Amino acid sequence: MHMLHYLDEIRPVDEIEEMANIQKAGADNKEEISLGKLLVQNLSAKHFHMSKYSDSYAQELKNLIDAKAKGTTYNKPVAVEKENPKDLVAALAAPVFRKHQQQNSKKVMRQDKSS
Repeated sequence: MHMLHYLDEIRPVDEIEEMANIQKAGADNKEEISLGKLLVQNLSAKHFHMSKYSDSYAQELKNLIDAKAKGTTYNKPVAVEKENPKDLVAALAAPVFRKHQQQNSKKVMRQDKSS
C-alpha cells in the first residue's frame, strides 16, 4: 500500500531512531537493499514536487478550531464551481487538441529559427 504524505509530515531519516538500526542491520543483505532501491526508482517521478500540495483539510480544521476557541463562527469560503461541458466528446478531445496545437507551434518555431 502506498500512502502520500504532505511535506510537513515528513521527517528526515536521520531523525528516526528506528531507521538507524535498520540501516546497520541491512548492510548484510545487499539483495534486499537493491530490490528496495529498484522499487523506489520505479515508484518515483522526476517532476513531482511535494511543496505544491498542502493539507487543506487540516488547515480548514485548524481554522474551525481557532474560530470556536474565540467564540466566533467559522464560514468556509465558497468555491466557485466550473460549468460542466455539455458535449462529453468535445471535453475529452480539448486537452488532446491543445497539446497537438502546442507541439505543432513548437515545430513551426524551430523551423523559423533554422531558416
